[in-house]
Amino acid sequence: MLSNTRGQNLSYAKNLIKTLCSDALSGRGYVNNGDYLAAELIRKEFSKHKLIPLGENYFQSLGFPVIYYPEQVRLEIDGYYIEPGEEFILNPGCPSIKGTYKLMHVDSASIDNSSVYKKMESQNLRNYFLVVDALKDKKVLHPERIKEVLKNALGAKGLIYLNQETLTWGVSMEWASFPILYVKKGTYKQLALQITCTVEAAHKVHGTQNVLAYVKGKQQADSFIVITAHYDHLGMLGKDAIFPGANDNASGVAMMLDLARHYALNPPPYSVLFIAFAGEEIGLAGSYYFVQNPLIPLKQICLLLNLDLMATGDKGLTAVNATEFPELFEKLKFCNSIGNYLPTINPRGKAQNSDHYYFTEAGVPAFFFYLMGEYHQYHDVGDKATAITLSRYPEAFQLIVDFANMRMGK
Repeated sequence: MLSNTRGQNLSYAKNLIKTLCSDALSGRGYVNNGDYLAAELIRKEFSKHKLIPLGENYFQSLGFPVIYYPEQVRLEIDGYYIEPGEEFILNPGCPSIKGTYKLMHVDSASIDNSSVYKKMESQNLRNYFLVVDALKDKKVLHPERIKEVLKNALGAKGLIYLNQETLTWGVSMEWASFPILYVKKGTYKQLALQITCTVEAAHKVHGTQNVLAYVKGKQQADSFIVITAHYDHLGMLGKDAIFPGANDNASGVAMMLDLARHYALNPPPYSVLFIAFAGEEIGLAGSYYFVQNPLIPLKQICLLLNLDLMATGDKGLTAVNATEFPELFEKLKFCNSIGNYLPTINPRGKAQNSDHYYFTEAGVPAFFFYLMGEYHQYHDVGDKATAITLSRYPEAFQLIVDFANMRMGK
């Protein structure tokens, strides 16, 4: 019901997403200080809207180990250049590689042929990459051999998987045992003989920060609604491939900052705390740290709303923890029906899939909201600011405001 959604500022949100996804922020990861630049942007927005800082000038510092790829990541197969991000990715935590290696194609026939498999077992494969296209999905007489191959028990340099779908990447705190290359199907001839690969991996203890600010309530200053969104993303794979993270999660950060702007102009009876979390992609590091080191007493949080993947909404909203807090979930559905905002509100159970999780474990009523629609880019180089629509952004914004007001009895 658009006539009721006057609090949001769609142009403001779009400009924030564009900036957060720009090349200058390097995918908000661990290359070129990308996540720090994003944190600084958020801090400036909080300050511009005159929110009260928590922590040291809006920052709560933390750190964690990370494997990252700031230098060369290059792959050629039979002399054909394979583009990082677009045509191949690495397994998270992939160790450094440099050299030219032979290719061995392993299929279900070679798995079930005992003489062929015994020859593979006896062969020195340290100078080979094994191509294991869809091997784990094959029905064979010796499934235990498939497990050995996929665990690289044969001692190859690494494995190659051929992907038909979009290449989705991730980050890791720990080194992988061996390299895995995920290569898009059709990028090279089927019976290729060799690869030349350079992967320059690095490891560091990464210093980062949560970004926090609040609007003080006019009547119930010690009661908090907390609105959160993680601002980090995957960063870069080498010097050329950037993972912009528009839906995940520039969209959630933009909505959080837009809500901060709204509440700063319209202070509610209760206090509203905004937290932009670091380190979500590497394992909810920022939210875990806050729960272990809270800057407000957790018992003063009446409701936490974590916003992630907020770019669409044409197919409604999903609320993680609906089964944990059924009465609150019914109020959410009631707000949606009264406002006629989104097509549906879908319940989902408890899940350790975003920054709400450790708050739930600590006894805080918490939901993770994400919007659904025809948008399939996720953890890939195509998740760009130009690709998202924000088609139901105004309605989702107003639903959150209405739900927060209902929770506090306004």
